[in-house]
Amino acid sequence: MDNKPMIKYGVDELTISINKNDRKTEDWHSDYNGKLVINGETFYANVYQKNENWIAGKLVKADATKVQNKTLNNSTELNDEIPF
Repeated sequence: MDNKPMIKYGVDELTISINKNDRKTEDWHSDYNGKLVINGETFYANVYQKNENWIAGKLVKADATKVQNKTLNNSTELNDEIPF
């Protein structure tokens, strides 16, 4: 069996994660949202289905402090203690 570590798309270097925007309520909202990492920097993607054969979008650089805090929070969320 192969012992390669699992790829964390949108977290690991040179990976991307794109998902259908299930919160879209207005025509101008993006059809898909995503996250990608290039040279250790995280970018958010807003992607639009322009026609049957064309998808286009733009990237916005993520605030590094928010991305770092979210990663730290996600890693400490698992707590076996009962909160009461």
